[in-house]
Order: sequence, then C-alpha cells, then structure tokens
Amino acid sequence: MMANLLEMAIFASGQPDYLEAITLKNTRRRHPSSLASILSISSVLVMLALFLFVFRLGQQIENRLREDISLLVLFHLDTEETEVMKLKSELESRESVKEVHFTSGEEGLKEMTQDLQQDIENTLGFNPIPSSLEVHLNSEYANQVNLARLKLELGRNERVREVSYQTGILEQIEANARKILTGIGVLAVIFALISITLINSTVRLDLYSQRFLIRSMQLVGATRWFIVKPFIGRAILNGVLATLIAIPVLAGLGYLLWIVIPDIAGTLALLELAAIGGIILVCGVLLTVICSYFATRKYLKLKLEELY
Repeated sequence: MMANLLEMAIFASGQPDYLEAITLKNTRRRHPSSLASILSISSVLVMLALFLFVFRLGQQIENRLREDISLLVLFHLDTEETEVMKLKSELESRESVKEVHFTSGEEGLKEMTQDLQQDIENTLGFNPIPSSLEVHLNSEYANQVNLARLKLELGRNERVREVSYQTGILEQIEANARKILTGIGVLAVIFALISITLINSTVRLDLYSQRFLIRSMQLVGATRWFIVKPFIGRAILNGVLATLIAIPVLAGLGYLLWIVIPDIAGTLALLELAAIGGIILVCGVLLTVICSYFATRKYLKLKLEELY
C-alpha cells in the first residue's frame, strides 16, 4: 500500500511515464489469482468449444440423413436410354440436385436375379425391370416441399411411369430436427448466461486484489482511461493465454473421440474446426475485456470504506 502511494506521489510530481510502467508491471504480474483466472476462463472456453462442436456435428449428421433421401424415378419399358440420360443431365445441372444415379433395365434385372436366385427374364419372356434414376438433393433443398414439387414435375413427363420417395423417413428427420434445434437453442441461452457469469466472477475476483491500487491512482488525479487501460491489456493477454491452453485440451479430446469413433474424422472439415478455434479466441478476449472494464469501473465508483 505504501509503495503504491509512493508511486502516486511520483505521478503527482510530474513523472506519469514512470508510473505507467509501474502500473503495467503490477497489473501484469502473475499472481496465483491471475493463474486461477486464466485456468477458469480456459475451462469455460473448452465447454464453449465442445458445445459448438456438438452443435455443428448434429447439423452435419442431419444434412447427411437428408441427402440420403432419394427420389426414385421409374421409366416405361419402351423408353430409350438416350432419353433417360438426357433427363439425367438436365437434373444434374440444377443447383438443388447433389447427384443422380442411373440404373439401366439390364443392371436392374441382374440385381433382382441375384436377389431372387431365379432367371426372371426366361420365366416371363421379357425384361420387366425398367430403367430408373435415383435423385439425391442437397441438404438445404431436401425437404417435403421441394421433393413434392420435383415429384410432381417429373410425374408430368410422358416417359416417366412412377416417382416416389421415403415420405415417412423425411417427416421423422424434420420432426426430430425441430426438437433438437429447439433444445439446442434453450441450452445455448443457458450456457451463454453461465459462461458470462463464470468469466465475470473470475475477472472480478482477480481485480479485487488490485482495488487499492485503483483507488490510489484515482486519489492523485489519474484519468479513468489511464487507470482502466492496463487492466484491459491484461484482460486481452489473459483471454489469449486461456485460448492457448484450451486449444491443446480440445485437440486431445478430439483425438480421443476420433479413436472411439473413427468415422467422426471426416464429419467436420478442417476449416470448420479452425472457425471454432477462432470463435473461442474472440469470445475469450471479448468477454474478459468487457468484464474487466465494468469491474474496474465498479471499483472506481466505490467509496473508501467500501473497499474493505
């Protein structure tokens, strides 16, 4: 306390640069409370990253399920293959279509013969299996409205005998997706409130040990920005350090998850994982800066007897 008052006296005597250096040194000194603050913020960032990962993973799984829904187009037996391929090319050129698989009547007959272990063509005297197209839409277009519209459009083609898709499976996917998104939305709000509360409490506890330094600077006429600036700088550093601790932890958890579920490695692209890392970095720095700013302002407004 006396050392701080001496530094304030130096400031009052016209040497603010020296005081600023001393203040920065004090605020950046690694007290046990600062280390605890960084570790606490890291734990919150790890939870945030895991939440984002699970949310994005759920979206990817839903997209895969939607894209697995196929619209089956069966043609009349006398339809030429060139006409079928022409329609296939036209569908593939559409933005909503992901891919189109063509199966000729001969290929369909071969598959059915293998399944039934019976030569159907010799029994009937002709090939009863028509040529077909299996249409898969991109996930953002794979919904009831677009599939019903495409089914109606293709059904008007005079060469098409039948168009069908798995309506029950799609309805179940959409119903479950709505429930999951609602639940994730509620959890996101709760988690955001918990994260902000935890980081705010951690930062306030860390600044509590500096309250007398803040008051001493205020008593000798230091401006509000002069007092707040070093604490903002330390908050930025704490946020970056917390992120640097959180990322290896997340990498380790991701590796363990990959060992348990190998298929998960190809679910999220490297760019998406980098985006999650960027989000937790921004959140870590932004939240610590905001909390530090308001906590410092709180101690600037307190009366002397309230500091004890």
